[in-house]
Amino acid sequence: MSEKVGLILRFFESQVIDQFKKVVIVIDHGPYHVSKNMQEFYAEYRDHLHVEYFPSYSPELDPIEQSWRETKRWLAIRNWNNKADLKEQLISAFQQDFVKIPIYDYLRT
Repeated sequence: MSEKVGLILRFFESQVIDQFKKVVIVIDHGPYHVSKNMQEFYAEYRDHLHVEYFPSYSPELDPIEQSWRETKRWLAIRNWNNKADLKEQLISAFQQDFVKIPIYDYLRT
């Protein structure tokens, strides 16, 4: 098990299960989400975790895809000379209201 997976497991056990008892997550079919490690994780925590997948090829339903689309548009009209500049631009993009997806409003529609 990788260190990242271990951190996720510890967080899930100590924060999510203790606070909510049962959690529903909605995710896409990204390689990480459907990996063997994650499938084992979902199975191990099936009493506390219900996994639903977005339908394939439906980015309009996935809030993060909406956010990435707006971020890419925002970055397309900016210049950067190196990774540090790009990082600053990305941080700035996510701090702008127009790249944030109002998730609660999104779920009501």
